[in-house]
Amino acid sequence: MSQPPQWQQDANRHSVLVDPVVTIQELSRFKPLRATRIDHALVFTTAQGGLDTYLPPSRPSRTELATRRWTSVYEVDMGWHEATAVLSLASQNDAFLFEVSLSCAWQVRDPAAFVASGERNVPSMVQRLVEQALRPVLRGYAMEDSGTAELHARKTLEAAGPLGARAGLDVRCGIQIRRDEATLEQDRQLREIAFERQKLEPQHALLMREDELAAERALAQGQQQHRIEMQQQALAHQRNLARGHQELELQEIEAKKIEYYTYYLERGGPAAMAFQLARHPEDARLVMENLREDQLRTMQNQLTVALQALGGGPGGLEEHQMDEPRRLAATVIKEVLSAKLSRGPVPAVVEGPSVERRAPEVDTPSASEPSAADGGGTPSDAVHGPGAVTESAPPAPPEDGPVFGYPAPPQGPR
Repeated sequence: MSQPPQWQQDANRHSVLVDPVVTIQELSRFKPLRATRIDHALVFTTAQGGLDTYLPPSRPSRTELATRRWTSVYEVDMGWHEATAVLSLASQNDAFLFEVSLSCAWQVRDPAAFVASGERNVPSMVQRLVEQALRPVLRGYAMEDSGTAELHARKTLEAAGPLGARAGLDVRCGIQIRRDEATLEQDRQLREIAFERQKLEPQHALLMREDELAAERALAQGQQQHRIEMQQQALAHQRNLARGHQELELQEIEAKKIEYYTYYLERGGPAAMAFQLARHPEDARLVMENLREDQLRTMQNQLTVALQALGGGPGGLEEHQMDEPRRLAATVIKEVLSAKLSRGPVPAVVEGPSVERRAPEVDTPSASEPSAADGGGTPSDAVHGPGAVTESAPPAPPEDGPVFGYPAPPQGPR
């Protein structure tokens, strides 16, 4: 019954290997060779330390197994394998370490040499060899010179020759030297800041331009609004001025109308004023208001003067001067009491004193008036005089005659 092998990895074709020796078997006359894979190489050892290699697909015969007296057999994988590693090597400043990314592919070229080398971990051996070759080179470069350091490191590896040749290996390596992660993170942040600055500068310029346009738009709107307000104020001022001018013109027109009607009232009498009001009925209210005011003022003044004159004392009339005013007052009272309320004109009562007041006392008749002796007057005129009123037919009041004892208004312009 065969014993299990001394070393067995139980690896298949796609297994990741670090040691190409798959199995190690102990051989003797009574222990036959176990079955092996046809693509693996067999390395037989002798008691004297010799190594006999059978590359695939060669295998020893039974005669050789019986006569060679091999003590053990190494089954070596001859396929290609890949390995990756990251090395941290010091730079010119011990505070900063280069990150050396190592990727390699290896294969056993000489199985006997590999068995004799005693290596059991090929990726570790490759890392050790690469580190020994690159450490003195990278010590001469600063962290910022990672590109130049990588170039010189590759040249150093090429000058060192094939890695693992002494161990019967064919190693093909590729390296990439990077700065440490902290430095890379700082560069990333600086780059992001630079990108943000590049993005913010046009954005800032755009925002500033937008603000300028908004300010210009607001200023233009404010100026337009100010111009509109100024125009509105100017129009309002013009309207106020026009309204004031119109009011002044209306006042002037009213004043002229008042003066006009006052003239006709004083000089043409009520008939003339009535004629003018018939032609312009819209002025009746204005005339009546001013007429009332003027009459009240005139009556108040006349009453004040009359009371002062009749009161005696300083500024009053003498006793011999009171006869005529008393006679006039009695006549006016008689006329008022004897007057009949009618729509027609009130006949004027002409008394002797009033005639004497209006006409000078002369004995000789005027040239325009014919005397009774000449036959120009009636018998009644001769008897009673020119100012007497007959009882049979009272004379009609003249067109511009006196009214209620007031003097006749002067003839207005025709």
